[in-house]
Amino acid sequence: MKKPIYISLIFIILTSCSANKTISEIKNYVKEIENRTDLNESITEFNTENLNGEIIGGTSTYELTDKKNKLYRIITETAQPNDSTAYFEFYYKQKKLIFAKALQFSNKETDLDTITNTELYFYKGKLIKQIDFKLNKGDSEKIKLLAESYTVEGLGT
Repeated sequence: MKKPIYISLIFIILTSCSANKTISEIKNYVKEIENRTDLNESITEFNTENLNGEIIGGTSTYELTDKKNKLYRIITETAQPNDSTAYFEFYYKQKKLIFAKALQFSNKETDLDTITNTELYFYKGKLIKQIDFKLNKGDSEKIKLLAESYTVEGLGT
């Protein structure tokens, strides 16, 4: 009777260690990308205007690629008409999302507040860990879809 329990505990411990190793590897990969000097950064910016032609928001997208146009990172910053802002970082390895960071802020005249502050770790296209630094949890599936849409828009991959 005790043998299945011990086997289960060993399996859980091994699985947990494997996930922690993977997250550590992802963190190291992200640091490597940030320290590389051979990558090219391109910037795309556009403004959002209302019907009167007034600028009410906008988006800046920064793509980090190598000489063969292989994508490593996308950062996007968006200002929305309701005075909220969003900041996303997406890191890719072999065209797959491996890490995402999402920050969303509410900016009401005198009150700046962080709504969402989330880090997501992916392995083989699946979420393996989500860390929410605020009570509002990030929607991992929406963030993943957003990351995929930026690769389609930006590089057509």
